[in-house]
Amino acid sequence: MILGFTVVSTPLNLFLLFIGTALGNLVGALPGLSSPMAIIVLLPLTYSMEPLPALLLMIGVYVGTKLGGSYSAILLRTPGTPAAACTVLDGYAMALQGKAGLALGYSTMGSLIGGLIGWVVAVTCLPLIAAIAIKSSAADIALVGILGLVMVSAFARGTMLKGLIGVVLGLLIATVGLDPLDATDRFTFGVTELAGGVDFAAALVGFFGVAVVLSDIPRMGEITRMITKTVKQELPSLWEMVRRWEANLIGSLYGILVGAVPGVGAESSTWLAYATVRNRSKEKELFGRGHPDGVLTPEASNNAVTGGTMLPLLTLGLPGDGSTAVMLGAMYLHGLNPGVTFVREYPTIANGMIAGLFVAHIFMFLIGWLAIKPYIAVLQKDRSWIFPFVLVLSCIGAYTGTNNVFPVYLAVIFGVLGYLMEACNFPIPTVVLGIILGPIIEVNVRLALSLSNNDWTTFLRTWPRKVMVLIIIGLVLREIWHGVKSLREGRPSVIAAQPD
Repeated sequence: MILGFTVVSTPLNLFLLFIGTALGNLVGALPGLSSPMAIIVLLPLTYSMEPLPALLLMIGVYVGTKLGGSYSAILLRTPGTPAAACTVLDGYAMALQGKAGLALGYSTMGSLIGGLIGWVVAVTCLPLIAAIAIKSSAADIALVGILGLVMVSAFARGTMLKGLIGVVLGLLIATVGLDPLDATDRFTFGVTELAGGVDFAAALVGFFGVAVVLSDIPRMGEITRMITKTVKQELPSLWEMVRRWEANLIGSLYGILVGAVPGVGAESSTWLAYATVRNRSKEKELFGRGHPDGVLTPEASNNAVTGGTMLPLLTLGLPGDGSTAVMLGAMYLHGLNPGVTFVREYPTIANGMIAGLFVAHIFMFLIGWLAIKPYIAVLQKDRSWIFPFVLVLSCIGAYTGTNNVFPVYLAVIFGVLGYLMEACNFPIPTVVLGIILGPIIEVNVRLALSLSNNDWTTFLRTWPRKVMVLIIIGLVLREIWHGVKSLREGRPSVIAAQPD
């Protein structure tokens, strides 16, 4: 970590972390905009940078959006990010009581504490997981990738079936181009631009940039009204935070554990942590009516996720959520090779990213607290002015990767596809993860079979492989059971609704 903080402490890296965190705060505060979209918009600006400064800029945005989402949740009753939806319950209730400033103070402190606890766990566990991962074979890596995709499908928004459909679509897109082993054309349909496969930047920009703008077009012209015009800034006392240690700790632990599961993200961790703290509290009846723990818990969980998501990203090459999926794509675009050997091959970048995560949380606290008034002013404006910039920068990002206009056309197609999928409640990150992990899984499955003379039992030869296969089968059977159960429960109501 001394190495990590040394490389992060250069003026350029600190400046990029600061700018990224400030932009993330702003994006998180605006309902409808997201961290993946903000990172995608900044992606073309990082092509000329070294990998570490580029990733630090993205980490700043990632961390900043976590706190920014609570501003609109508390002041507008509209969460800026999905993970801030839980904060609405007690944060907005406190604002109605004239305690909007104090609610923002609890949100800021909870975010800082949760983020730092998540960072400590990431620093502690990263060497251990990396040491285990480095001993993985091709079969292990393939199973980890498959397990990650199944877990993403199982825990993503919507049903597992929709998640699996998204994953399979991503895997199909990943097969376009030349076969990685024998260079055979696959699904290019005579289009020479597809021989090298679907461009990462085009897919990321389309699904996370263009699709967001298309889905927000109906909300153009909307101007939100805050519950109060004046916000008196107020941080809770140190003793108050110590007294509420249980809310901070439970929220942080849920965030770390859920964040470490590939593809799950912060949305589920906040609700799980909130329910746990409320059930353990002696003041259950006050939750939802402006209880401080109802703000601290989800915000601590929301920010602790950042430490949890870094573990699978840096040790296994598996993203924990949509934002880290974009970071994973950015690593490939910058010529890095994320995966089980990443920490050993790029120790400066890996430790620099972890050190940057710590610094970004400090910046998040300072910016979020000292610059709250400008953000509040922005919340009252029509945010549609941002859309043209998003579209222009998205197109630049798609074009710059190859200096070819063809990826721009792909980005528009993926944007329309992403918009239609979002309208039908399909989780978009599952598609992107399928595109990113598809080549990794394919190469390692075929390599494992080649090394074992096409013996499929190679995927069951060690106990870690057996455990992963059992988890995969268990998750699929669990979804089938829930489907059969809901079908049985729904059948009587359908019959009853029919005329005699």
